Amino acid sequence: MSDVKNLEDRFQERIDDEQKIEPRDWMPDKYRQNLIRQISQHAHSEVVGMLPEGNWISRAPSLRRKAILLAKIQDEAG
Repeated sequence: MSDVKNLEDRFQERIDDEQKIEPRDWMPDKYRQNLIRQISQHAHSEVVGMLPEGNWISRAPSLRRKAILLAKIQDEAG
């Protein structure tokens, strides 16, 4: 049995046992690339979610409302 096949089998056992997989743990390349894609999509949606609100900062009628809006945008950005 090859080393890669053995690693894949052990990885699948961990998934089946619902064990936590850490970023530095070994994982198949396709699995890692899929995770990177999903994380990138999530990050993009966070950024896009705050863009429309950013346009309203200069239009806020008071400093208090600007601060509230900035807090909302900052929360959206994480």
